[in-house]
Amino acid sequence: MSLKKYQDFEEHRDSVRAKRMITVRHHLVKHKGRNLDSPWQVSVTEDMSLSGLLFVSAIAYQPGDWLELQVVMSGVLDIFKGYGEVVRSVRRKGGHYQVAVKYVDLKLKSRPVKSFLKHSSN
Repeated sequence: MSLKKYQDFEEHRDSVRAKRMITVRHHLVKHKGRNLDSPWQVSVTEDMSLSGLLFVSAIAYQPGDWLELQVVMSGVLDIFKGYGEVVRSVRRKGGHYQVAVKYVDLKLKSRPVKSFLKHSSN
């Protein structure tokens, strides 16, 4: 992806992004404060980071929309399952959209120190 495509936007990223094409399932769960249950769509990511991702979509999501996301590698390995807020959606040539999402409502799983110490002493 060329720098030209990003020149229309001010940089707001807080994490380094890695260019990866990985399958992402997504559907709209909240629009203008209203809960929804739209059908699942399948797309591919363009890049990802610890705080969000950019993917290609046939759907014109709006900034502020909440999506449920499932990023899966090779149909087996879960990379990310959770929710994201659309921060940007831009229509590109060919009629598709580039959708930038920031992860929200993350509940990080932490491993108890006791468990870690038990395994590291072997």
